[in-house]
Amino acid sequence: MPSQENFISEQDTEGRQKSHQIYLKASNFNKIIYYSFLVQLLFNLIYIISKELGHERLYGIGKFYFDFEESVPTYFSSIILLLAAILLAIIRNVKSKLSDPFSTHWMIISILFAILSVDEIAGFHEIIIDPINNSFHFSGYWRFSWVIPALIFLLIFIISYLKFLNSLPSKYRKGFIFSGFIYVLGAVGIEMISAKLFINDKSSANDLIYNLVITLEETFEMLGVMIFITVLLSYIKSMKYEISISLK
Repeated sequence: MPSQENFISEQDTEGRQKSHQIYLKASNFNKIIYYSFLVQLLFNLIYIISKELGHERLYGIGKFYFDFEESVPTYFSSIILLLAAILLAIIRNVKSKLSDPFSTHWMIISILFAILSVDEIAGFHEIIIDPINNSFHFSGYWRFSWVIPALIFLLIFIISYLKFLNSLPSKYRKGFIFSGFIYVLGAVGIEMISAKLFINDKSSANDLIYNLVITLEETFEMLGVMIFITVLLSYIKSMKYEISISLK
């Protein structure tokens, strides 16, 4: 019989099938996420430096380049966004059972993160760039013009969630705000800098400064989500409410 040190326990009662429980240690889970990110960051930098030195045969390292759509970092970002959505859904489920007045707020954030997870791979936000630019002729910092509706949505979202944020304990309120700030700084703020530097797909891919800015942008985005996951895991633990998932 496996011991609890292996985080798995079995219970066998007469006439019943065995019941398995899996225990997740949040600190170990966080380490896996952060170390996975660091490995990707390292390979991304190796790719950028190699290209700068004129080495074109990189034997798959390019799959770790942060600015490629079909890459390991893209799927990693999608996965951690989906993980945040699942954790938020778990919290919402508990809050709903406790008749918490903000359970709907948790559900909306969960749905939002699920949408962001899909968009990370599908790139729906990029579809609106050309129509907006064609209508308003944006350039420079606003060249990636999807940030304009994003900023409008963000302002409405923040105003709508002020009461929700104030309802959280100070530790988690600060964690939510900080992780959100880091994510938005990368996704919108540094994105605008990369828009200013962008020339075209081919030229920009060979521009060292552009590649470093993209690295910073994606780093802030992933860090923001990872910090948010850390905060959510801590919040779930603080609720001291037994949560179980059963498959029948």
